[in-house]
Amino acid sequence: MTKRIAVVRGCTGCDTCRWLCKMQAITFDHEGAHVDPEKCVGCGVCAENCQSFAISIMPFEPTKKE
Repeated sequence: MTKRIAVVRGCTGCDTCRWLCKMQAITFDHEGAHVDPEKCVGCGVCAENCQSFAISIMPFEPTKKE
């Protein structure tokens, strides 16, 4: 099964997603929200509550380390 994670594009910095994320997978900086793929479980709570519709839940295939 492919893991799903949140992907952020066009964040306006409202900060709602960070407070709703129970996995603490979202951080903020001057560019907006960033999702840690190691912590995100793809539940979609952040995307459902994003007022700017900047978050999407997408399939995630980690890159293989050689």
